Amino acid sequence: MNALKLFLFVFVISVIAVSCQTENKKPNILFIAVDDLRTELGCYGNTQIKSPNIDQLASEGLVFNRAYCQQPICMASRASLMSGLRPDTLHIYNCGSLNEDAPDILTLDQHFENNGYEIWAAGKIYHHGIDYDVQFGDAYHKIETEQVGRGYLSAEAIKMVKEYDEWYQKNRNESGGGRGPAFEWPNVPDNAYDDGKMTDMAIEKLATLKTSEKPFFMAVGFKKPHLPFNAPKKYWDMYDADEIEPAENPFHPENVSEYFNYNFGELRNYYGIPKGKIDFDETLNKTLKHGYYACVSYIDEQIGRLLDELKANGLDKNTIVIIWGDHGWKLGEHGMWCKHTQFHLDNHVPMILKVPGQKPAKTNALAEFVDIYPSLCELAGLELPGHLQGKSFVPLIESPEKEWKEGALSYWPASNRTDPAKVVMGYTVQTDRYRYTEWIRESTGEVLARDLFDHQTDPDENVSIANNQENEELMQKLSELLDKGKGWKEIAKKVN
Repeated sequence: MNALKLFLFVFVISVIAVSCQTENKKPNILFIAVDDLRTELGCYGNTQIKSPNIDQLASEGLVFNRAYCQQPICMASRASLMSGLRPDTLHIYNCGSLNEDAPDILTLDQHFENNGYEIWAAGKIYHHGIDYDVQFGDAYHKIETEQVGRGYLSAEAIKMVKEYDEWYQKNRNESGGGRGPAFEWPNVPDNAYDDGKMTDMAIEKLATLKTSEKPFFMAVGFKKPHLPFNAPKKYWDMYDADEIEPAENPFHPENVSEYFNYNFGELRNYYGIPKGKIDFDETLNKTLKHGYYACVSYIDEQIGRLLDELKANGLDKNTIVIIWGDHGWKLGEHGMWCKHTQFHLDNHVPMILKVPGQKPAKTNALAEFVDIYPSLCELAGLELPGHLQGKSFVPLIESPEKEWKEGALSYWPASNRTDPAKVVMGYTVQTDRYRYTEWIRESTGEVLARDLFDHQTDPDENVSIANNQENEELMQKLSELLDKGKGWKEIAKKVN
C-alpha cells in the first residue's frame, strides 16, 4: 500500500470513528433560563413583541402552551426546578439558599456531571452566590461587570443610585440595594450589559466544546427582563411608545379573598416610582411596559446569537435546547406589577424544548417545572434519581395531543412568613378550565379562604366565583384534587 492509499485509508477510518463517536455520544444540553419572562412572545400569540429568535426555535421544537412554575418568585422557583422537588418539600418559599436549606439534594446539574457531562454555567441559574459555589464550583463563570448597582450604565442613572442610597440611609437607616430608576436606555453595544457579556463568554466556550470527548451541560441564565428594565437604546427603538397599550384590566378583580392583595413593593422600591397604593399614570404604565418589551427583545437577540453559534459549530445536531422563564409577571393587569401572587399570570411560564430530529408542535398539556429534571434525564438516557416529584413529559414530544396531567400545582405563602404559627399558605391547582386556590393556616390546617376562576368564561381572572353557592360541588372536587398541595401524587399516577 503506497503512501497516498495509506493516508486515505487512515483518513476514512478516522471519519468513521468520529461519526460513530458522535452517534453514540450522549446528547448535549443547552439550558437557557430567562428571569421574569412571561409568555410575552410571538410564539405565544403576542403580535407586538419582537422575539424572532425564540420564535424560530419554537417553530422547530415543542412549545408548552400551559406550563407552570411551582412558585412565583425567583429563588423558590429555581430551587424547585433544579432539585426536582416541590416548595413544600424543600421548605424554600422565598429567597432561601438551596445549599443551606436542602444541602443533600442531588440537583439537576450535579446529576449530569456525575454521569460524565462537562458542566459550564454563567448568569442566573440559582439565586445565591453560595449555591453557585457549591453546585458548579469552577464550572461557574462570573462576569466582570462594568454595571453599577442593579445594572446601570448611564451617568444619569448612576447619579440616581447614589441619591437613592443616601435617601434610604436617611429615612430607613438601610442601604438602597443599588437601586436607581426602573429603566434606562443608553446608546451602548449589547455587551456593555452583563447579559451581552455572558453571551460572548458562552459563544467562546461553544467553539471549544465541539472537539470535546464529553457531552456538555451548558447552563446560561439571562437576567433581563428582570427589573430594572435596562437595555441598549436600539431595543427601545424597536417599539413605538404610542402604540404600546396598557393592560386591558388595570383593576383589582371582584370577590377575591384578601390574600390576593399585593402592593408590588419590588417595583415601588425603585427611584421615581410612586409609593403606596397609588395608581400609576398612563405615561409611566406605558414606559414600564415599553421597557419590559425592549428587554425581551434584547434577550431574544442574545439567545439568537447563542443558537447561531451552536449551529455554526455543528453542535445543534446533538444538542437538546430548553428555554424557560422562571415565573410569570404582571404588566399592570389587576392594577399590579411583578409576581408574588397566585394569579395565573404570575405562575404561567414560557417553556420551549427542541430535541434533534423531533417534529415541531405545540401542546396544551399541563406541565410543571418539576417535570424538567426527569424529562432531561430521560432524553439523555440517565437514571432518574428516586427523590424526583415531577413527571417526564418526553411522551408529549411524539404525541403533543396526548391526554396528560389533570392538574398543575403552585404554592405561595401569603402572609406572616416569619412566624410559623401564623403562616397562610396558598395552594393552587390549575386544571383545563379552572384555577382554584385554598388559603390555609399552616399551623392548624384551617381553610381561611378560597378563590375560583373559570378560564372558559373569565380567562383574565377578573371575578372570583368561589362565593357562588352553585359552585360548592365543583370546589369540593377541586379541593380533593388539590389535597392541600399533595394532590400531585395522585395526578402523576393517572398519567400514562
